[in-house]
Amino acid sequence: MKKIVIATRPSRLALIQAEIIAKKLENCGFQSEILKIVTEGDEGKYDINRKSAFTQRLENALIAGKADLAVHSMKDLPSERDKRLGILYPVEDDPADCLIAKEKLDLFELPEGSKIGTSSLRRKALISLYRPDLKVIDLRGNVDTRLKRLEEGKFDALTLSCAAMNRLGLETYKIKRLDPRYFLPAPGQGIIAVEYNKENDKIKELEEFLYNERTNLRANIEAEFNELMQGGCHFPAGMYTEINGENVLLKGYFSDGSKHIFATVMTDKRNYKQGLKDLVAELKGI
Repeated sequence: MKKIVIATRPSRLALIQAEIIAKKLENCGFQSEILKIVTEGDEGKYDINRKSAFTQRLENALIAGKADLAVHSMKDLPSERDKRLGILYPVEDDPADCLIAKEKLDLFELPEGSKIGTSSLRRKALISLYRPDLKVIDLRGNVDTRLKRLEEGKFDALTLSCAAMNRLGLETYKIKRLDPRYFLPAPGQGIIAVEYNKENDKIKELEEFLYNERTNLRANIEAEFNELMQGGCHFPAGMYTEINGENVLLKGYFSDGSKHIFATVMTDKRNYKQGLKDLVAELKGI
């Protein structure tokens, strides 16, 4: 079989995620090559509301036939998808956020007035709800850049994803996991998404090795949540999905800037679409 070319952004986390997929394929007997592509998001030339800045050039490589697969963090994917491209969700990690501070402190233990860094509107909204006394300051850049700012004393704490910290092997930092049942994660957080061109015949041989039923279910649920909420990771909404056998627990969060709304729906695998509609209706007050 021909070599499988895997497109990825050049950040350390993106490369690790691409290597996870490459290793998975190699264990199944396929050769792979990683193609690094710098996106507009990596160059800083993007509008925060235009999520495709982190994915467009990778998708262009798929359409042009320069790559067979493109690896993304699912939460970076735009809600509107190119119909020429398909997607699989082979790997997931802990969906929760975590707090990284100078001492191993929970969000509720940080001293009053502590400076906490994040660029996420969802995280900012939740922090303002639980700890309105903290100073939430905008912080951008990759994980290494953010951690450096913490070490330099520019911040007292950061909020990042547990999955990112785990994949980067940064467990030595003072990390406190934030319970996703109250600090609801971004939809798709912790899931690795693998995109492909539907016209690429080579992919048919790979699909069975990249398909994960449970992860695929969670990904579809949370992608549909985004569509129903008409947004992506850059709006103040969060979702937590808990799958136990046939039962599915859906927890949602939304803030319109003046109020914080939480909703919970218990459903099952066969009826999750209706459960999602009920959840979103409650969040939107309709």
